[in-house]
Amino acid sequence: MMLSRRAALAALLAGTAACSSTPPKVYTLTTVPGAAAGGRPVTASVALVDIPKYLDRPQIVRRSGAVQLGVDEFERWGEPLANMVQRVLADDLAARLPAGSVVTTSRTLSGDEALTVELALSRFDPDADGTVVLEAQWRLRRKSGGRARTETARITRRPADDSIATEVRAMSDALGELADRIAGTIS
Repeated sequence: MMLSRRAALAALLAGTAACSSTPPKVYTLTTVPGAAAGGRPVTASVALVDIPKYLDRPQIVRRSGAVQLGVDEFERWGEPLANMVQRVLADDLAARLPAGSVVTTSRTLSGDEALTVELALSRFDPDADGTVVLEAQWRLRRKSGGRARTETARITRRPADDSIATEVRAMSDALGELADRIAGTIS
């Protein structure tokens, strides 16, 4: 009996050691090329991005059913998701606005921006089948005043396979499409 307890303890410790030596895989969203619009250059800032609390974690969240979320301890974001979305959206917008436009994040505000983009994501994760769903509401506030313009979008992207890297690429593509829509409302 004592031997079986020791064997079980040794197996448990070996399993724990094997798990702790597995390094996490770290992912980042990337800028997606887009066509620059014509017209006068604009200056804009992307304000802090609001994300649902269930996404506000270092691990990548995937839906595994209608009401169940899956979190893998070894699949992580390289930075907080809200910060990453803000940074990449600013880069995506800069690529889509007229040449000479400047888009910053709220952390690098100069105070001279003609408009501010506020973004609230209600969803930005893959379904159980891997389809990435981005649901967003954004508001454009112009420094010159006037009424703020609010828009919504639901964008889906189906990755080529079920790997996390491909799903993250699909998330980048969805964010690029959102930038296309926002840039269209700015122009």
